[in-house]
Amino acid sequence: MASTGRKCDVGRSETQREYIIRPRDRKERKHYTDDWALGDEEIEGRRSFRLDDKMESDRFPQCFVKEMVGSDFNLAYLQRHGFNTPLLFRDKAGLGLRVPSPNFSVNDVRMCVGSRRVLDVMDVNTQKNVEMSMKEWQRYYDDPNKDKLLNVISLEFSHTKLENYVQTPNVVRQIDWVDVVWPRHLKDAQTESTNVLDEMMYPKVQKYCLMSVKGCYTDFHVDFGGTSVWYHILKGSKIFWLIPPTERNIQLYENWVLSGKQSDVFFGDTVDKCGRVTLTAGNTFFIPTGWIHAVYTPLDSLVFGGNFLHSFGIEKQLKTAQVEDTTHVPQKFRYPFFTEMLWYVLERYVHCLLGRSHLDEGGGGGAGSPDSDTPKPQNSPQQAPEDHIHLTPQELHGLKAIVMFLHSLPTNKKNVPELIRDPIALIKDVRTLVEQHRYDSPEAAVTGKPILRGPDQSDRLILPRNRGRLPLTKNSGNRSSTPLPPGSKQGKHRAGGKGGTNQGGGGPRRRRTRCKKCEACQRSDCGDCSFCLDMVKFGGSGRAKQTCIMRQCLQPMLPVTAACASCGLDGWGQQPVIPIQKMNREIPSSLMECSVCYEIIHPDCVAKLCPGMEGVVNEDLPNSWECPKCCKEGKNVEYRPRHFRARQKSSDIRRMSVSSDTNSALLDAIKVEGMKVELDAVAAINTTPGCEDFGRPLTPRENPSSVSPIAGDAAPAKRPKLEPDDTFNEETNAELLVLNIRTPCMTTFLKPSEFQSLFADRL
Repeated sequence: MASTGRKCDVGRSETQREYIIRPRDRKERKHYTDDWALGDEEIEGRRSFRLDDKMESDRFPQCFVKEMVGSDFNLAYLQRHGFNTPLLFRDKAGLGLRVPSPNFSVNDVRMCVGSRRVLDVMDVNTQKNVEMSMKEWQRYYDDPNKDKLLNVISLEFSHTKLENYVQTPNVVRQIDWVDVVWPRHLKDAQTESTNVLDEMMYPKVQKYCLMSVKGCYTDFHVDFGGTSVWYHILKGSKIFWLIPPTERNIQLYENWVLSGKQSDVFFGDTVDKCGRVTLTAGNTFFIPTGWIHAVYTPLDSLVFGGNFLHSFGIEKQLKTAQVEDTTHVPQKFRYPFFTEMLWYVLERYVHCLLGRSHLDEGGGGGAGSPDSDTPKPQNSPQQAPEDHIHLTPQELHGLKAIVMFLHSLPTNKKNVPELIRDPIALIKDVRTLVEQHRYDSPEAAVTGKPILRGPDQSDRLILPRNRGRLPLTKNSGNRSSTPLPPGSKQGKHRAGGKGGTNQGGGGPRRRRTRCKKCEACQRSDCGDCSFCLDMVKFGGSGRAKQTCIMRQCLQPMLPVTAACASCGLDGWGQQPVIPIQKMNREIPSSLMECSVCYEIIHPDCVAKLCPGMEGVVNEDLPNSWECPKCCKEGKNVEYRPRHFRARQKSSDIRRMSVSSDTNSALLDAIKVEGMKVELDAVAAINTTPGCEDFGRPLTPRENPSSVSPIAGDAAPAKRPKLEPDDTFNEETNAELLVLNIRTPCMTTFLKPSEFQSLFADRL
């Protein structure tokens, strides 16, 4: 029998081998997680307060939370009232939210994301992060005898099969900067399903799956980057403690985090007012920017949610970024590409309101471009809106805050995206925009229509992309009809199996059939996805002829007529005919299909051809393995699971930002003496280590100059706080605003006097 590839330690008991917890190896590739408030350092001792008392105490009433119905929560509501209060929806009707049925289980999550997916798991008692595979986590979750409290709150599942089962609320899709600001072609180029920072093409924080067992507790924290959050409780229950982000509460929170006594003090007892709300299955909850909250799980829970930045809380989002500096949050636990996103926000507002694009050719006009397939030259004039569009006060003040925030950053952290070729021209256009909209009417800004327009995802056809599903064509040379990102090459990753009809190994020999047992097979059509809307019974044309996205089988089976390539017999040792009795067999087929060369064969038959070799069984797909022949020839070394193979990487269009190391080298070479600027060490740029690492701010270990004397090498550089008034302090005036650095011989500077003339008298 083939080996599953899972190793067990010698001397362990059967119960100990059920799930193996591995402490994180610091030399492994770092993954992104949203649990930034809970570090890896083990807390000494247990909590000195009882959570039962906090759940029953009358000191925490259900305040701050506003209950609404989904039909009333739309863009016009945000334009009129902003987003400053937590919102609770007892039912998801009217939100445009799609989630799996309540029968969906952790085992279904495993089948969608893969058994080998590595998870960041938090030990609730020690607050220490460990790693487990999805298979190990599922065994732990289903085990009734648990010796530890473990919690998964950072499984981001975009670009896996699970993403087809979850659609974010309509309002979130209209305002999320990832959808309406970030360049669309960069997001489409994402191929990695995990959150490996080196492979991330956009802030991949939109879809999370949270799996918690009874008794889990997440201490008070603010979500990374000041992101707002939506939660939907599919199963179980959650209890939230909520604290508003007032100036006093934020200061108390900073002191509480820096004190290191979180296990001794329940932060809700230190503030003037702390609310509590209980969420049950079917509830949807929205948390605005900056709210400090803690979460307790009274029942085993399965939750879907997501984080998003938006234009109705810009000032608080920037304030949260400063709190992260003050509390020494490591870079890997922050919102990815936060500073780059701010530049793209300025560009999108200028593009949509002034009709001027500042993206480089090949940028494609950004996420909301009316014609993203036709590149425009930089700073090219385009058609501006005919009617004057009014901005809300939150947006107008937010644009000013972004400019001041970027100005306050040190030179090595400005991170101008490579696609924005002339940031000075962009800043000037922002000045023009603010001048034109300084007298906008708040009432006229309530239109219910988005200013930053992105693609309407609800109307786009979501292609299968071969995520865990076999192509529907027999012996097909093209394993996927999904268009690849620009610059990628078709067939970069070939199967290379023998006996295929095409070069490169060909496609599967047989089309798989429904298992008729999984949750997807047993449910009915959702009636909301693009495939359902195309069906005749729902009023469509019936051209797509595709099954409902929610009914795509999680465990497709080999057909009963499949035969062994060696002996010619089927999976039950008979001739490959279609007898009716085969349909009712309780014994599964013994045939195995190779996921590399697609050859269907009996394990006993292949053992005669490759004696001494064993295959590796795919635990996520029935009758699937990497056959011994492919393992012997090494064809499975670079192999990726089938449902990712159609999504090729596009390294030539990978987003690049200005090198922080280059900025740092130039900053050291700049000496300001009145109006005299001397560049003494420009040649040092070519020898600066790490110049090839674009698009990422320096971590404290790489930038010793940013190390805090209090926190050692774990503290990032601290940003100066935003001033409440419009003036620039003398200390800020003393440095140049370096906006863009391309080559050692081409450096663009904007002096403080020039910057002040652009904004100080206008904002």
